[in-house]
Amino acid sequence: LVRSLQQQQQRTTMALDGSPALRVTVAVAVAVAVLAHLSSPVSAAGYCDGRESAPYAQALRLGPGEQARHGVAPGSGLKEVHLTADVFVAGGGSAGVSAALAAARSGAKTVLVHGNPVLGGNSGSQIKLAMVGACGPRASDSNALEMECREGGIVEEYTLDNAVGNPNRVAELFSLDLYSKFRQEPNADLYLDTWLVSVVKNGTSIVQAIAENQISQTRYIVTAKVFIDTTGDGRLGAEAGAEFIMGREGKLKYNESIAEGPDNETEGSSLAWVSVDKGTPQPFTPPPWARKFNASDFKYRNVNFFQYGYWWNEVSFPYNTITDNNDIRDQLLTNMFGIWDFIKNSGLHPTSSTWALEWFGNVPCKREGRRFIGQYVASQNDIMSDPNASPPQHPLVHWDTVAYSGWPFDLHNPRGMNETSAPPYSSYATPYMFGTSLRSLVSKNVDNLLFAGRLASFSHVVFGSQRVMKTGSTMGQAAGTAAAYCASKGMTPVALTQSKDDVWSVQQQLLRDDAFVINQVNEDPRDHARAATLSASSETITNQVNGSAANVVSGQSRAVVTDLKSAHDRGGVAPGQGVPGSNRWVSAELPASLSLSWPAPIDVAQVHLVFDTGMHRKLTFSVRQNGVGIWGPQPETVRAYTIEAQAPGSDAWVVLCNVTDNYQRKRVHAVPCDPSAPPYWPPLQPGGGPSPPPASQSGTAMVECSAGSKTQHWDVNADGTVSSLAYPGQCLSYVNNETAVGGHGQRVALGPCATAPKWLFDASLVNGSTLALPKPTPCTNYQGSCQCAKAVGDVPTPNGGVELWRCSGIKADGHWAGLRLGNSDTTSLLMTQGMCLDSGKPKQQVDAPNTHHQQHHQNQQQQQHAVAAANGKTLVSALRINVLATHGVSEARINEVRVYGPDGIAPFPQRSAQN
Repeated sequence: LVRSLQQQQQRTTMALDGSPALRVTVAVAVAVAVLAHLSSPVSAAGYCDGRESAPYAQALRLGPGEQARHGVAPGSGLKEVHLTADVFVAGGGSAGVSAALAAARSGAKTVLVHGNPVLGGNSGSQIKLAMVGACGPRASDSNALEMECREGGIVEEYTLDNAVGNPNRVAELFSLDLYSKFRQEPNADLYLDTWLVSVVKNGTSIVQAIAENQISQTRYIVTAKVFIDTTGDGRLGAEAGAEFIMGREGKLKYNESIAEGPDNETEGSSLAWVSVDKGTPQPFTPPPWARKFNASDFKYRNVNFFQYGYWWNEVSFPYNTITDNNDIRDQLLTNMFGIWDFIKNSGLHPTSSTWALEWFGNVPCKREGRRFIGQYVASQNDIMSDPNASPPQHPLVHWDTVAYSGWPFDLHNPRGMNETSAPPYSSYATPYMFGTSLRSLVSKNVDNLLFAGRLASFSHVVFGSQRVMKTGSTMGQAAGTAAAYCASKGMTPVALTQSKDDVWSVQQQLLRDDAFVINQVNEDPRDHARAATLSASSETITNQVNGSAANVVSGQSRAVVTDLKSAHDRGGVAPGQGVPGSNRWVSAELPASLSLSWPAPIDVAQVHLVFDTGMHRKLTFSVRQNGVGIWGPQPETVRAYTIEAQAPGSDAWVVLCNVTDNYQRKRVHAVPCDPSAPPYWPPLQPGGGPSPPPASQSGTAMVECSAGSKTQHWDVNADGTVSSLAYPGQCLSYVNNETAVGGHGQRVALGPCATAPKWLFDASLVNGSTLALPKPTPCTNYQGSCQCAKAVGDVPTPNGGVELWRCSGIKADGHWAGLRLGNSDTTSLLMTQGMCLDSGKPKQQVDAPNTHHQQHHQNQQQQQHAVAAANGKTLVSALRINVLATHGVSEARINEVRVYGPDGIAPFPQRSAQN
């Protein structure tokens, strides 16, 4: 160290004058620099921090109750693990994810094994194919409130999760969202990298499934009651000896006019790529084995879009899509690099010069393998025997419908890229959406086997529509729900298909879980909302829209019935196969309230709400830059709402639930909700309950920006405090024991600068920044830590509050920008979502005594206790849903309300005499 100091000092001071003071200053500076270098986390080796090394680091230190690991016996091979479940699901693609989640959420102990390291199948991060479904060409903005085609239930749930939480459309985050759902589902156990390899049967039933994870060298032996095959290729069913077909039927088999067999041909597999525009020339040299294409090869295949490609890079013939998968992959890679070579180097696509490959697949996206023979085989004549008929045929309605489709009969050229002189596919549009029978999901000869997705029981023609992923997800949810029902009743799926009452229970549960079932409506006898008197603060009723409050109990939670006149039209379901109309309440303004009342008190345990999420248009996760829909919260969706109750004999409204950041379609609330509701909300007109003074009288508020208003002037001080120019000595602070209006976290308010906290944020506030405390503090009325300031309440309209919240949950409502005032370097307006932070008045200067707030809070608590005072029951005579804000539209939209008592929490309603 001394030598280093002397050498560095000598080099540094050679050019300096002889000033002793300057030499001392340089010596100190050099010493500090050398010490900093020697204490940095990079050693002489360049990768290891010497301070973290010690001889005792490798010692095993056991905590209380811990034991050293056991060794592996020589020659032990695979470790065996025995598992027991109600439902076993093999395959974690779109159908399998929905099947396993549906079974688990319906109360069944569920095991899902998936051979790959990520969930999602063709839509997951290994393959990155966009999910499509019934909407196809029928999705349109012009269909709003008239025809909604998008699949609901579980697939809608995780699609909305990604639209909000995955703004950059990262495929790995899409698969992570699916994985997270299993991490949070107590009834489901997920085993990734685990392939189904065999089964054990007893007669015509499966007893055990055997799956292996070669990475962890573990064999799982799973004993279950019901088994679901969603592997795509049908490995589970094949091991169990379930009847199947592989290939195309001829016209005579099911009397299908557009069938092309009989033969063993299947649709092919594809590989995708993702490329990016780098803005500078990006040369490309193909591997020597890449196929050479010319312009004539793309007569029927568009290569003008570079960012994502291409579904038509398809290989099947002459291979078997199951056993020859490696050969198919190799041919797909040969084609893929040849296509990219043509785009980059043929000279016919000069705009591609700046594009470069960023990712390409190595796992083929497979369309077809086995198709099982079920209790029923759906064929072309069930849907449209004549594709050119005008008006179009009404599809067959199955008594046991549990899912639906609407994608065209999309039948691909079996030779794929081996026949570029012919089009890659034939498409026959399906004018109406059509149902899927439960019998098509139940094996013909294995009693306790269900299946879903592209391997279900359809002719090859109908398979062309049913094979797409969102449709597969609806089948998966149906199969999982049916499997859970069978497990709970001790019956087989085959027995289920022979009982109309039992199938009715499955259909009713699917409706309750926001699946759409053609020709079925809510008949759950436990739902108190069906017997309620409905009223609303306002309704929109015009020639085009019937937004009556009564629509929330119509029994159907979407607009879907259309009457088509031509074979070229595309609609929802045929007349007579659903409830016509919008099937939702639409208010005339915001805020708005919807009320349900009963002549006698009811015991409330759960409130179910279904909101409008714009299901008339496409919304799908895709890494492509277009075709995904509105990627974010859907503008029609209710964002902020409360649920209030009236106790029997009382006129007071008690807040049971308070939601400020909803984006989902289906919400289920156990009442009173957790986290507990804040004591009050801003006034609602008309029909608002008791209301305190607005938040701005006792704390900060979000108001319309005004440079002339001193209460909106803030100074960002050097010590990190933020002071109010309107009230000297007062700074931005927060109150631990009070909740912000419309929120759950601590109320942000003025406080003495001497005790005010420091706030961390970019003083220049360029492009927006969070406004955060240096350290998190426990949240008020919420389990967790709060640190960042965000706007709540009815922002972006005036008089919303400001609260502390989790920084991880901050969205646009917590992104702040500073508007400088004049030539000041420190004074700013602080703005988020187009509204500005107003200081209000310090607590000691509030005109109206704060005891009003305290008394209001106490009254609300007393009333809430009164609601739940009768032998532990939550007895109410009325409920009210108050809608304060949406994500875009200027009216409230609620599609369905259900109200259940304690006896309605369990899944699967049972058919009563009146049903």
